[in-house]
Amino acid sequence: METFLKFINNIHPLPEEILKAFFDLAKVKSYKSGEHLCEIGNVNNKLFFVIEGITRTYMKTSSDSREINKSIAAPGQLAGSLKSAIQKSPALIACQALTDAVVMEISVDDLATLRKIYPEFGEFMYKTVEREYTQLEESLIDLLSKNATERYLILRKNIKNIDQLIPQFHIASHLGITPIQLSRIRKKLLKQ
Repeated sequence: METFLKFINNIHPLPEEILKAFFDLAKVKSYKSGEHLCEIGNVNNKLFFVIEGITRTYMKTSSDSREINKSIAAPGQLAGSLKSAIQKSPALIACQALTDAVVMEISVDDLATLRKIYPEFGEFMYKTVEREYTQLEESLIDLLSKNATERYLILRKNIKNIDQLIPQFHIASHLGITPIQLSRIRKKLLKQ
């Protein structure tokens, strides 16, 4: 819970009354490594906040159903298909626990209710969307302007011990490279 309160306070501190209303609606759930929080093709109406563990959000290519990681979320980050939750449409991406994970989940309908009752919660939601959009834009800029080694170093900086937490092929997929390319990058970095 401390991770979530830190997340809130970094974005927009909320009064105790609003926090209580939020926690009355949200659920804390545990997922085993490999379990899905949401799956491709299903309508997902929830947003997930990672409290413990690592999750990935991924898609499958239409040509060969190869999985491509869109994002990796660590404690203090959001995960899942925002598009599916907001538009109530089948998800084009899935969210899966890469390690045993604990997440806080809440439906977008409950978030809308809180926003109507508490205008200050609406401000918190707005700032959260700003943060997520900014991070998405930064990730896209990194993908287009940085090489794989630079992106790998950023990932290692953002998620401590990532190499020990999840399989290398997930890291490679997240970086948009093959596991062999990642192995070469790691060897090169060890020599430096």
